[in-house]
Amino acid sequence: MAATRAARDLTKGPVFGHVLRMVIPMSFGIVAMMLVGVVDAYWVGRLGTAQQAAVQFVFPVSMLVMSIAIGLGAGAVSVVARAAGRGDHDRTRRVATDAVTLSLIVVVLVAALGVAMIDPMFRALGATEAMMPFVREYMVIWFAGIVFMVGPMVAGNLLRALGDAIIPSLIMVFAAIINMILDPILIFGWGPIPRMEVQGAAWATLIANLVVFILAMAIIIWREKLIDFSFPGWSELMWNWREIARVGVPAAGSNMIGPLANTAVFAAVAGFGEPAVAGLGVGMRVEALAIIPLFALSGSIGPITGQNGGAGLTDRVREAFAKSFLFALGWGFLIALILAALSGILAPAFLPGEDGQAMARAYWLIAPFAVAGYGVAMAAAAGFNGLGRPLMGVAVNLFRGVALVAPLAWLGAMLGGATGVIWGVFAANMIAGVVVAGVVLRLCPLTAVEGRARRAAPPPTAPAAGSGAPPAPPSRPAMDGDRR
Repeated sequence: MAATRAARDLTKGPVFGHVLRMVIPMSFGIVAMMLVGVVDAYWVGRLGTAQQAAVQFVFPVSMLVMSIAIGLGAGAVSVVARAAGRGDHDRTRRVATDAVTLSLIVVVLVAALGVAMIDPMFRALGATEAMMPFVREYMVIWFAGIVFMVGPMVAGNLLRALGDAIIPSLIMVFAAIINMILDPILIFGWGPIPRMEVQGAAWATLIANLVVFILAMAIIIWREKLIDFSFPGWSELMWNWREIARVGVPAAGSNMIGPLANTAVFAAVAGFGEPAVAGLGVGMRVEALAIIPLFALSGSIGPITGQNGGAGLTDRVREAFAKSFLFALGWGFLIALILAALSGILAPAFLPGEDGQAMARAYWLIAPFAVAGYGVAMAAAAGFNGLGRPLMGVAVNLFRGVALVAPLAWLGAMLGGATGVIWGVFAANMIAGVVVAGVVLRLCPLTAVEGRARRAAPPPTAPAAGSGAPPAPPSRPAMDGDRR
């Protein structure tokens, strides 16, 4: 096992090689998980409009739960990667164990609250009386199974923190395949399996997640030996949980800034009619599929900066940021050329009306040429999380989303109409990429930090002369750190 982990040591070897080794498999995992949503929508849509609408109402709630999971995962990656970078294997096991424990406790509480709040929550979101029976059928099962959904995500993050990107991605792909196979069987019935309709879609997701939950736990317990079943004491446990939360809570909040900024963009274009909104929506969705490697990059850089920061290798941390930014620039420019070339074919494939098609074409001819700036911001925020500096990540996302995207989209709407909104998004991402890259590489501290330093135990009292008692072992030293 030691030899296996040494081969995945992110503090040695070419930094850009580690970036690619992490990004490529994770991209496939993200694609697989996105396909699940498409397949779910297809089969449920065959049941009826009310059923389809009810399941689509799950999206904002699932995004909230995913933000919690992403935050817990970011906290776990940060503390485990920094410990692994220091070569402290006992501490790596301890914080990995406590990360899993904290995640399971938080998710169980969220599930219990979610089940109790189904009716008021979905009525507030606008679900009609016709939808509510289907919402209840789906969400009771969905909430009951979120522990099996978040568990593999956290386990995957722990493996990525140790430099293993392949196994977590295979877990994601495996879960997606099971879900897509079970969807039609459980929704419509097959042989002795009864027709369950909307409940069948929920059960397909739960069963798929349960299978990979068992698989993921088996991997981190027996293959990686990452779980320490001993009780560390309340002081140690609370310190580890605080350190995970110190990164995880800001990361979860930071993850919501981008979707909120996009909401402001849609609000800016809404005044120009439904075709403009439809065209913008299609344009952004297709672009999101095209930049999946940039999302994978944001999920991959944290382990690299965390391990190298934990080892005190700030030059490699800077190189990781620089090479990630270059990757975002190269991929973004390539995708921009492809979308611009295919815009005339893609627009009529997704939109029936000429006005909507014109808006989508305009989006693909303008916005993707600055999407690299979005990738730079995502990579910077995630890299700072890995270093244990989550507030810097929050600052990056606030700068892009609140200071640039939202106001420039509205300014563009006032100056240039619907197309002006697109130019506003373009300008925001362009400015964000240039400013963030320059500030990160030239001005920001790139060392890893811990949270509040733990108080060292008092020195052992020397035994009385002639007592025959052996001296007490030396206490474990406190960990240096600061609150930045």
